[in-house]
Order: sequence, then structure tokens, then C-alpha cells
Amino acid sequence: MQQSDTADPPKVRAAHATTSEKEDSKGATSLARVPLRAGTMALAGLVVALVALILMYGAMHDGRVFRGVSVLGSNVGGLNRAEAKAVLEQASAGYPAEALSANGAGKSWSFSPAELGVAVDIERTLDAAFGYGRGGGLLDNIGSQLGGLFGSTQIVPVLKQDATKLDSAVARIVADADKPAVDSKLEIGPDGKVFITPSSSGTVVDRDALRSAIAASVASVPFPPVRVVIRDQAPKVTEDALRASEAQALLLTEQPLALKSGEQVWTLEPTDLRKMLSITQAASGSEWTAALNGEALGAYIKPVADELHRAPVDANIVIGKGTVTLNEDEAGADLDVPAAVAAIQQAASKEDAAGRAVELPVKEVPAAVHTEQLQALYNKANALVTEGMRVRFRDDGYILRGASVTGFIDVAPAQGGPGPLKLVIDEEVLADRIAGVGYYINRPATDARFRMVDGTPTKVTSGSDGFKVNIDNSVQNALKAIEGYQGGDRLQVDLDVAVTEPNLRDADISSINTPDLLARGQTSYAGSSAERGWNVELGTKRINGALVPPGGVFSTNDTIGDLTLEAGFKMGYGIITTSKGVTTVPSEAGGICQVSTTLFHAVFRGGLQIVERNWHSYWIGTYGAPPTGLQGLDATIAPPEKDFRFKNNTGNWLLVKATADGKNVVFELYGVNPGWTVAIGQPIITNVVKTDYTPVTEYTSELPKGKRVLVERPQNGFNSTIPRTVTDANGNVIDTWAAKSRYVPSRERYLVGR
Repeated sequence: MQQSDTADPPKVRAAHATTSEKEDSKGATSLARVPLRAGTMALAGLVVALVALILMYGAMHDGRVFRGVSVLGSNVGGLNRAEAKAVLEQASAGYPAEALSANGAGKSWSFSPAELGVAVDIERTLDAAFGYGRGGGLLDNIGSQLGGLFGSTQIVPVLKQDATKLDSAVARIVADADKPAVDSKLEIGPDGKVFITPSSSGTVVDRDALRSAIAASVASVPFPPVRVVIRDQAPKVTEDALRASEAQALLLTEQPLALKSGEQVWTLEPTDLRKMLSITQAASGSEWTAALNGEALGAYIKPVADELHRAPVDANIVIGKGTVTLNEDEAGADLDVPAAVAAIQQAASKEDAAGRAVELPVKEVPAAVHTEQLQALYNKANALVTEGMRVRFRDDGYILRGASVTGFIDVAPAQGGPGPLKLVIDEEVLADRIAGVGYYINRPATDARFRMVDGTPTKVTSGSDGFKVNIDNSVQNALKAIEGYQGGDRLQVDLDVAVTEPNLRDADISSINTPDLLARGQTSYAGSSAERGWNVELGTKRINGALVPPGGVFSTNDTIGDLTLEAGFKMGYGIITTSKGVTTVPSEAGGICQVSTTLFHAVFRGGLQIVERNWHSYWIGTYGAPPTGLQGLDATIAPPEKDFRFKNNTGNWLLVKATADGKNVVFELYGVNPGWTVAIGQPIITNVVKTDYTPVTEYTSELPKGKRVLVERPQNGFNSTIPRTVTDANGNVIDTWAAKSRYVPSRERYLVGR
């Protein structure tokens, strides 16, 4: 039988001849000794020559297999390793070919060498072939080499095994032959009740013995058959071992459990408990444990947890309309589900009803924002609203409180999420508040005003600074003040105000001389209502005697003063623009524009520098009548937006004389004749829009019921340009200006009291 291990190369031993002749004790005679010595020397020479030949033979096979060596019937003698490997790979294909058979338990199995992973180990077999004639002593190697040279030697191939495939073969037999013992188990029936399954003995393959037997069999060719050893197997768990576990399971599931929280009670019935029962086998396999499944319990009590859940309420600050409210925090509550599950599992192991009642553990959930965290912020916001914020300039101060403050403050999370709050400011609203205060502070610088009183020049008002509140800078001042405010006393905020000094605070009026009439303006107010006539005469009176210093700017609005009933004026009619167009309505000081228009006639004709002039929305025909009127020569005022202003650029004082005699308004300008020539062109009328002459009647509660008043006469709309050129005594042009106006059509409009 061939062996799978590499065979030791055969020992080659040389045969040696012996002589029967022996020397006598005294030695041969000299005659006999001579031929013997010669023969010995010849034999020695022959041996030396033979050894030399053998060494030469070995040297010739360096790196090659000695001649006469074969593997699996293929001669590899005289080949180098690569050549011998190629021959061996071809010769070993399909070797070994025999199958291995295994028998046992009344069954048999057959495995091919490929299924077992058995094949020729090419490299180790080559090592054996090359080791032949080289692995022993000198005489043994010479004998092996000569044996191969004059005969032949077969090298037994070395086999290799695949452990994984051997394991697969064992697994296949085990799968077919095993009849394992059956352990008793605790199982849950369709009705949810627990029962014990029966146990039984079995037979199993001795796996270790089988693997060792297969490995030994495939170590040599042919493969000897393998006997499969079968052993008896007893169950690890029997019915008796599970009786206690069965009782435990029944205790857990066959009595109800009561869950309590305050006055609320929930009951876990046996049908519910059976669905939650979990049976677990211990690692030893001999013990079983019954318990209520924690996940199933958690899922069951989720509705209970939802019912017991009470969300915490964070403390918060509510900014109302003029109020600040601090709402205190309230703790919430949540069922401690892990603790509740553990308590239920523990109670389920009790036999008595009292022990099977569980007081559900409810834990307090604190609010994220506590009242004390917001107290300082509340104090600050509440003080801002109740005490107010005083915005001030010099000795003037305006207090914002209540809704004026809550309009621009609010609270928001300090870090964009749940947590402490911070005070936030709406800067646009704050700017509006400061702009509102600025309305009462802002004013242009005003020069000192002078008037001729009973023929004597008199200062009637001193010059005053102009103020302009810088809204943006004032808002920043307010933001800084609010940021550092801690509550308590009223917050003080300084406004950023630009101060403009007047051009004229005082003047030497002792030398005022106005001998020359420079210009004259005249319009008629005959036929006006009594109220309108009153307003025209009062306005004229307030301007009469005004003195304008050299370089001074005259303001009609400032000189006349407030156009209110409180200031002495009466209700008349004024032109306004609405979303429906231009119309005439009752208004305080209605008719005052005839005063500014007549003054404009005189200023325009006197060649004085026009600083500001505004035209009416529609043309009033009487303003164009002779002796000083032209079509488009008017000036309207509407404090504070619209004013008529001119500059005294004559170089000397200017006196404005004004009279109203019930029919005509006359303005005369006196001063020192500057020697100017004023050239006024005829009106250039363009873009004429025809009016609708159909009368319009409107009703108002401003008139007595049934009273009918004509407030507007029909006029076409048009554009007007009236050029004016002023030249000095030398003929040099010192000013060019044009009165440009755009008028919309007016209607025949009546107001009727209702």
C-alpha cells in the first residue's frame, strides 16, 4: 500500500567481494608478496576512477532529477524543476480517482476526492523526486543513483487535504444521520396559556471520531472505508424540570393587575397579560424563565402614559397693548415608563390582590424657563411701560409710556429656542415714535422779525435757533439706554439734535429808511363770504408793517402765524386733493391764499428773489385780474408743508405795507430803489384741458341744513409759464426766474348743508 508521506529515497549499498585466503602470521614469502601488492594497487586505482565517475555523474544532474526516477508512471529523470513540474501536473490530473465510502446508522455515503478536497501536493512531491539520491550518506546516495541509472524508482505522490471540505462532508453525514434528543419546552398556546412540551431521547453522530476517521482514510490510496459511529443522546430538559417555570408563568398571567394613579385605575386582564408573556431559555439550556415582556408592557401602557402626561408650562412675558404680564411657570408630569414596567413585572409575581396593585410612578417635568429667570426682564419691561421713557432735548422732554412703549418692545428667546428670554426692540416703530417727538422739536432757524409800528421800526420777535432731530442717532441712543436700564425710575433718553443758528438775531433799526415804493400788488375779494373776507383782512393785517432786513428771508407762514380758529380765523373754504381728485371743502382760515397771492404779485413785480412759491391745484380767475394779475400768477400756503418766502436782495431794509378795505387787498413794498429794471413776459399757456361745465352738488354737515354755497367756479386746466428778468442799472442780468404752474380743471361746485 502506498503512503501519503514523502518516501525516503531507497538506500543504495555497494556489494564488496571477500577473499578466502588469509595471511599467515608470519606473512607471505617475498615471491608471493610482490604480485599481491601490484594487485592491490590496481584495485585502488580502479576504485578511485569509479568514484570520480560517480561524482561526475552527480555533478551532471545538479538541479535535475536523477535518471530512472518516475512519479505516477511518468519519467522525470534528467528534468529540471520546471520541466518536472509540468510533467507532474499533467500526470496528477484526476489523481486519486477512487471515492471514499462511509457506513453507519443503516445508511451509506460516498464522497469523491474533489468533494473531500484531496489532491496531489505538487511541490512536496517534486521535493521527494529531487531528494532521491541526495538525502542519505555518500554510499547510500551512490547506491540510489546507480540503482536509478541501471533500474527504475517510483516516487509515491504526496497528498494534501482541504479541512473545509472535510468539515462539509462531516456536516452532510450529520444532517442525514442525526436524530437529536428533544428537550421539553414552555410554550404559549393559541389561547395564550402556557403548557409543557414532551421530551424524547435521540441518537447523534460522533462528529470528532467521524472527522478523524475520514482524515486518516484519505491519507493514503486507495481510501479505506469509514465507519460512522452513532451515540445515544438524552434530553437536557425534561418535563419535571419545567414544572416550577410553568407555575411561575401561570402566576404572572392568570390574575389581573391593577394600575393606579391618584383616582384613576387601569386593569391589566389575564388576556392582556398572556399576550405580554415572554419565555426565555437559560444559557445552560436546562432552565426556563417566564416573565412579562418589557417592550410589550411599555407599548400597552403608552395610552396610560399619554393620559398622565401634562406638558410643563414655561414662564413667559406677554407684551399687551400698554401692559406687560409675567405668567409663572408650571411643572409638568410624565409617567416614568421604565420604572412603571419594572413595578408591573414585580407586582405580577405576587399572589394576593393587594400585591398585584401598582401605584404608577409619575415624575415631575420641570419647565424650561422658570419665573425667577424672567423676573428681572419683567421688571425692566414693566417699568418701561408704566414709568415710561422720557426722550429729551435741553429742557424739553416728551414721555412715552403705555401703548406708546409696548408698540416697539417685545420679548424673544435669547438663543433662538426654548429658554430664557430677552427684550427686543422694533427699531422701525421706535424710530416712528422718536420722529413723532421730533415733530414738536424740529423747527427751522428763524431770524429776528421787525415791524413798523405807528411809524417806528420795532423788533417784534428775536431770532431763534433751528432744531432737527437725527432719528437714526437718537434711535441708537435709545437702544443703548434701554440695554442698560434695570427698571425703577423713568428711563431718560437724550435725543441727537442738530442746531442751526439764525442768520439774524438782532439788528440796528435806528437807521431804517424806506423812502421808495418798489412794487405794488392788488387783488379783489369783493363778493366773498363774510368769513372769507374776515380771514383775508386778518391775514393782511398781520403782515402789514413787516420789516425785512437786507439779506433776510420773509416767511408768510411765520409772519401770519397759526391759521386756526383759536388764532382768530374763521371757517372758510379751501382746496384739497383727495384720492378722488381736487375738491373744495370747509377749512379753517379759508381764503388766506388771497393774501399770499397778492403779496406774491408785489414781490414778483419788484424783482425780489423768490425762495419758495407753490401754485393752487386749480386756477382762480380773479387772481389774474388787473392791475397786477396775470394768468398763472398765484401763491398758495398750507403750513407747514407749503409757504411763500422771498429774500430781500435789495441791499437795504424793506417795508411791507398791506391794506384790505372790504373790496381790494393791496400790498406795497418800500425800500431804497436799487436801480433795477424788471422785465415780465406774457404768460405762456400750454396743455389746456377743457373743464366739464355740468354743476356739481356735494353735501356737508359743516353747513346749516339746506344752505347752498358756490365754492368753486368752472375753469379749464392748463400749464402756465411767466418769465421774469431782472437787470441792474448797468444792464447786467442779476436774476432770471419764471413762475411755472400746472392747474387741473375745476367745476361749478356747490356745497349744501344736510
